[in-house]
Amino acid sequence: MDKNEIYENVYDILQLIPLGYVTTYKCLADFLRVHQRTIAAALRNNKRHFIIPCHRVIKSNGDLAGYTPYGREAKKILLISEGVEIIGNKVSEKHIIRNLSKFLENYY
Repeated sequence: MDKNEIYENVYDILQLIPLGYVTTYKCLADFLRVHQRTIAAALRNNKRHFIIPCHRVIKSNGDLAGYTPYGREAKKILLISEGVEIIGNKVSEKHIIRNLSKFLENYY
């Protein structure tokens, strides 16, 4: 699979993450069998900010750090507006999808 195909797979999966949920770089990387840096590169190269919800990807420890075109505070505001509970700069565990295969199987 070439880089563009991987990026499109990342974007397709992100569009399946519903409002009120986030996933992690690690979870996406494990699901797609790529390195976490590949996920980060896909998010950095996303040109469709209002279609592909890159703000729904966080660090494994729940921290909001990571790519967002408008900064961490904007990411926080977007997630809160979608119903994600944030304490400090960390997402509440109940909103984090840690197993994409299981989630997609049960949700879709």
